[in-house]
Amino acid sequence: MQILEKYKDENLNNLMKDYELDDLIEFSKTVRVLFVASKNDTLNEILSIFKVFFIKIDIANDGESAFEKFKENRYDLIISSTEIEKMDCIKLLTKIREISRHITILALSSVEKDFIDLIRLGIDGYILTPIEIDQFLQIMKKVITTLLEKEQLFSYRVNLENMLDIKSQELIKVNKELELRIAQEIEKNRLKDLQIFEQVKIAHMGEMITNIAHQWRQPLSAISTLASTTIIENEMKILDDVSLKDKMENIISKTKYLSTTINTFKSIANDEDKLLKNSSIKDEIDEAINMLKSNLNHDIKIINNIKLDDTVQSKMIHGEFSQVIINLLNNSKDFLIERNIDNPWIKIELKKENDLAYITIEDNAKGIEEDVLPKVFNPYFTTKHQSQGTGLGLHISYRIVTENLNGNISVKNSENGAIFTITLPLSKNI
Repeated sequence: MQILEKYKDENLNNLMKDYELDDLIEFSKTVRVLFVASKNDTLNEILSIFKVFFIKIDIANDGESAFEKFKENRYDLIISSTEIEKMDCIKLLTKIREISRHITILALSSVEKDFIDLIRLGIDGYILTPIEIDQFLQIMKKVITTLLEKEQLFSYRVNLENMLDIKSQELIKVNKELELRIAQEIEKNRLKDLQIFEQVKIAHMGEMITNIAHQWRQPLSAISTLASTTIIENEMKILDDVSLKDKMENIISKTKYLSTTINTFKSIANDEDKLLKNSSIKDEIDEAINMLKSNLNHDIKIINNIKLDDTVQSKMIHGEFSQVIINLLNNSKDFLIERNIDNPWIKIELKKENDLAYITIEDNAKGIEEDVLPKVFNPYFTTKHQSQGTGLGLHISYRIVTENLNGNISVKNSENGAIFTITLPLSKNI
C-alpha cells in the first residue's frame, strides 16, 4: 500500500497528541463506520482488515444505498471505494459533504489518479490497494486520532452548551428575582408617594385654615367694632339713620370680603373639576400675594416687579401655581423672621423669553447654606427649625411645577439671599 505524500512527513507525529495505540484501538470500537464497496473477494479482505479497528460497521454495496444509509444514521467515518455502482464515488461524497462538512472520509482505489478530484472535496486521506500493513497502521493512527480529537471537541461543546444552559437558567432566575424586587420597590415607592400626598394634603389644609384665619381676623374685628359701636350709640340715643346705614353697609362689605376669601380658598382646595386651561401667570401670582398679605409680617416689603399683563399665560389647574408661590413666599418670610433681617423684602419678577416664562422670587435673608441647596426639594427635608416645617412644602412645589405644569424650578444664592427661579412653557395660542 502507498500513502499520500502528506502522511509521510516525519514531523507529523510531533503535531499530534501522543496517544498509545491500545488507547486508539479502544476508542475505535466506539466509532460508527459506513463502508461502501462493490461485492468482490478483494474488498471483503480489505473489510476484514478494517474490522480489526472498527466493530460498528454498516456496509453498502452501491452509491445510492450508501447515501440512504447516511441520511438515516449518524456516522463518524465514511470509507468508500472509488469503484461503486448506481452513484459514483465523487457524486456520493459530494452529496455527503453538502450535508456534513466535518465528517471524516477515507477513499480506497488501486489507481492513484482517482484521488485527484476527491482531494479537492477535502477528504481526510486515501489508501491504495493492495494494502501495505505498516503504512496502513500509520494512516489509521492518524485517522483515529483525528476522530478522537473531534469526539473530545464535540464533548467539550456539549459540556459548554450544558453549562451555558445552566447559566442561562440561573440568569433567567436572577432576572425574575430582579423583576420581582423592582416591582416591590415600585409598589413601595407608590405607597410612599401616597403617604406623602396625604401628609401634604393635611399640611395644606392646616396652612389654608391659618391663612383664612389671618384673612378673616381684621374684617371680623372691624365687624365686631361696628356692631358694638352701633349698640352703644343706639343706647345713648345718638345713632341717626345716616350713621346706621353707613355702619350696616360697612358690615355688609366686610361680610362680602369674607365670602370672597372663602370662595377663593375653596377653589384652590377643591379636587373636583380640576382641568388644565390657559391661565394668566400674573393673576395666579397676584392671587397668592393677596391671600398671604395679612399673614406676612408688616415689616416685610413685597416688591412686585411684574410689568407684563395677563396675556402671558400657561396651561395649568387653577390654584396650583398660586400654591407654589405661597409656599415660596412663606419660605422666604420664615427665613427673614428667623434671622431678624433689617429692612426685609421679597421681590417677585416675571419675564418672557421666546416660548418660556421666567418667574423669580428673591429675598434678602442672606441665602441658604451651600451644602443644603441640592437637598431643598427633597421630601421631608426642611431648612427650618423642626417645630416650624414639615419638609414637604418645597417638595410638593417641585412636583407641581415639574409634573403638572411641565416646567422647571431651581434655587441658588444671590448677593442678597436665596433666589428661586421657575420656568414655565407659555400657551401655544397666546
